[in-house]
Amino acid sequence: MKKYVSIIIGVSIVILGVLAFNLLNVEDNKKKEEVTAETPIKVIKVKRVKLTNVPYAVEATGILHAKEKIELYSEVQGVIQKTNTAFKIGNRFRKGQALIVMDNKEHTAQIKSARSDLMNQIAAMLPDMEIDYPNISKKWETYLENLTVNSKTPELPEFNSNEEKLFVSGKNIYSAYYNIINLEERLSKYYINAPFTGIVTESNVNVGTLIRSGQKIGEFTDDSNFELHLSIPASDNRYLKKGISVHLKTMDNFQSFSGKITRINGKINQDTQSVNVIVEVSNEGLKDGLYLKAQIDGDDLIDVFKIDNALILENNMVYVVKDNLLELKPIRIVNYQGNASVITGLESENIIVNQSIANAYPGMPVEILE
Repeated sequence: MKKYVSIIIGVSIVILGVLAFNLLNVEDNKKKEEVTAETPIKVIKVKRVKLTNVPYAVEATGILHAKEKIELYSEVQGVIQKTNTAFKIGNRFRKGQALIVMDNKEHTAQIKSARSDLMNQIAAMLPDMEIDYPNISKKWETYLENLTVNSKTPELPEFNSNEEKLFVSGKNIYSAYYNIINLEERLSKYYINAPFTGIVTESNVNVGTLIRSGQKIGEFTDDSNFELHLSIPASDNRYLKKGISVHLKTMDNFQSFSGKITRINGKINQDTQSVNVIVEVSNEGLKDGLYLKAQIDGDDLIDVFKIDNALILENNMVYVVKDNLLELKPIRIVNYQGNASVITGLESENIIVNQSIANAYPGMPVEILE
């Protein structure tokens, strides 16, 4: 029995030895293959640097405001009258066209009464004037003949002497005359005419409504000319000037417009360190309150290169290829332009990596594809 056990143990030892020998040979072969196998060289896309002049681009967003927009308030009390075009949101009016007409019958009657009083006062003054100042009474008679209750009050005759002025003043002609002028001026406030061609953007009244003095009637807007107020970093201010063209787009990039800088605020906002820039734009597709994106092309940046933002690594480094090896090169960003940046720090004919490379490292061997 012991003999069989010894035989079995011996055979097992031999088998284990053979297996161990074979495993060692396999590992040695793998190591040899790893040593002898060549590391594959990655083929990458590159681009040769050509330094050029690029316009300095400033990007910002802002809200569009109508260049001319007024809030309408009543200065008198009256009932709104019906007109050919109602003062309602969306209705358009030409310059000089009546926006609001209020009932002025009572006020008109007051004016006629005041004119009648002035006529009576002049008529009562003439007999004394013919006695004391016969040489000037004729012009006052002519003035009285031209004065009617239904016509605008003409200006008083000019005085030939200080005595005439004192005489007329003593008859309260001055007071009566300027009272009429005040009433006539107030009569014009019962009519509110369009100061420019535009559209009603807010209406708070209806026909037949009693309007009180100081009450807001609505809002009237010129929808043909607009201003876009942009907040630009103070550091970019040196590249901007009046008259520069501005490219404008809606937030969905569906519509494009063109404007120009008309004003630049001379004061820097201390909190935001920005400057307010006003861009003027005219287009039928624009509306007051619309958000717009703006790109302003300023003065040229000299000897720079434009690169995709995805190619810029941390600490403002980029990969270049030299002798088919990757090399890190520091750059300086001088202007952000959407998904790209304008940089300095590269030289003409530098070969820059033009794609993202996974697990890249300085000294990595590559094959370039231009």
